[in-house]
Parts: sequence; structure tokens; C-alpha cells
Amino acid sequence: MGNDQPKSGSQVQGEGDYKAARRYNESTREFIKDNDVTEAARDAEPETAAEEQQLERAEQAGRERAKDEDPLLDHPEQINRNSK
Repeated sequence: MGNDQPKSGSQVQGEGDYKAARRYNESTREFIKDNDVTEAARDAEPETAAEEQQLERAEQAGRERAKDEDPLLDHPEQINRNSK
């Protein structure tokens, strides 16, 4: 009853599993290696003011639901990109 512990042999660890994380990380590395990320970012920019406002509202709604907001989201220039 109500036992949230994973079954023995389960690959689930916390809120996800290691295989899914590895697949995601590998896909991300391949995308970065094989694509112009700056161009992809430009392509993803909103095309209209209405679209930009819609994206801003969605981001705000997501932030309101976040349990603990990362303070660096408001100050990305403070991220140490050489820490890894």
C-alpha cells in the first residue's frame, strides 16, 4: 500500500532512469555536433509580437509552478560555463 519504492531490478532512479538520460545526452551532443546551434536559435525566435507575448506568458506560467526557481535564470551572464 502506497509503497513508492521501485521494484528490485528497476532502472528507475529518482525521477527518471539512467538509460533515458544517456539517450537524451547523446542526442543532444549529436545535435550540437551536426547542426549550427546559433542558426537553430535564430530559427526558434518568435516571428510576431503576439507569438513573443504567448511564449512569455507560457514561461511565466511555468515559473509560477516551479517549486524552487533557479536564480541564474534571471541572470544567465553569471553562469560559469567552464565549471565542467
